[in-house]
Amino acid sequence: MKRPHRLWPLSLFGRAVVTLIFTFGLFALATFYAIVHYALVPVAVRSAADLSALMVLGARTLVALPPEMRNDFRAKLASEYGLTLRDDGATPTELEHYYFPYIERLDIALGERLGHPVAVQSNLIDDQRWFWAGLDTGSRLVWVGFPRDRIQSRPLEAVLTILGVAALLVVLTAAVLARRVTDPLTRLSLAAEQLAKGSYPNPLPERGPRELASLAHQFNTMNRQVRELLANRTLLLAGISHDLRTPLTRLRLGLEMLPSRTDRALVERMERDIDDMNGLITQSVELGKTLGAGERSTTDLVGMLQDLAAGREERVKVSAAGPCMHRLDALALRRIVGNLLDNALRYSSKPVELRLDCGEQPPVIFVLDRGPGIPEEEREAVFRPFHRLEHSRNRRTGGSGLGLAVARQLAVANDMEIQLWARPGGGTIVGVRLPQGEDA
Repeated sequence: MKRPHRLWPLSLFGRAVVTLIFTFGLFALATFYAIVHYALVPVAVRSAADLSALMVLGARTLVALPPEMRNDFRAKLASEYGLTLRDDGATPTELEHYYFPYIERLDIALGERLGHPVAVQSNLIDDQRWFWAGLDTGSRLVWVGFPRDRIQSRPLEAVLTILGVAALLVVLTAAVLARRVTDPLTRLSLAAEQLAKGSYPNPLPERGPRELASLAHQFNTMNRQVRELLANRTLLLAGISHDLRTPLTRLRLGLEMLPSRTDRALVERMERDIDDMNGLITQSVELGKTLGAGERSTTDLVGMLQDLAAGREERVKVSAAGPCMHRLDALALRRIVGNLLDNALRYSSKPVELRLDCGEQPPVIFVLDRGPGIPEEEREAVFRPFHRLEHSRNRRTGGSGLGLAVARQLAVANDMEIQLWARPGGGTIVGVRLPQGEDA
């Protein structure tokens, strides 16, 4: 009886958003790869090659210069190119390997230029990251260093910025596109649900994409046709009811005017037939009416069940611990439970139990009988109009076949659910789950 929980990704909006995010995400990753592979990497390789050439040239020039010119050369190289040269034989302290994508390119470029592997290492000087490469000039080892600030690129920040902006744009674009598609369908779904419950929704706006506008137009046309069809059906049944009850009234009057010597058993049987015809006409007209949702009010469920059982306590037992207050259409619930109770009493020779489970949220009302039971394959068919398990067509034993149909239509219109189970030991259990709402 409980409705299945629908997770957000299973909705049309969720599916559309996930699909668009996946598609746009792949496109963003492909774009990012193409930019890195075909633009950024070649630039980094060219820059590393130029820097390695400058470092090797600077180291070799320093060694070739006279000692008195080397300090001026070092100062000029540091001010104009950001390179520091050390040829005093001392190794920079606390060197370590520091991962940086550009440095890997520089290692390769230096190795290609010098003909042997060169590993650029790093250390911290005054809380600033420096990179050092020991270059063999043939006569002595020269350490060439430069600060991290000399390399203007910030690949990690760039990657995070690109991915963050791409993710934001992908999510926002996917949400906007999915909302534009799903909003009209959501309105259509709600309108169809209202129509199924017996109410008439307002016309849907016929705008947006051509397919959705056409769908809204077709639904509005169907809604109008259903309304006209139901109105015509109600009018037709009302006319038939009026036309049939007139001759029935004359027949009843004729029976009253029969001579006293007429067989009373025959007269009583004819009167019962007239009553049955009147009842059948009344139920048919009732089914033909729009059994929609009514006004909700706070209702004492225990008192309602006791009222329904009043006058027939020998055949109806009420099991309900009060009080139990709930907001619903009391008239609709009374008709639903009344029809179910009448149906149970018709088929059960033993007492029928009305049970209220107020601990459930929302509450559930059960009608339990000890009748012959309803086969599992018939439990949905019995709610169809004029469908009867008893095929004799005798209203005394099988009813008119409309009571359960009226109960189901009223339940759907008022957000209630009716379900049937086989009762252990024989008989049937009918459960009526009341609409969601706050208890008073």
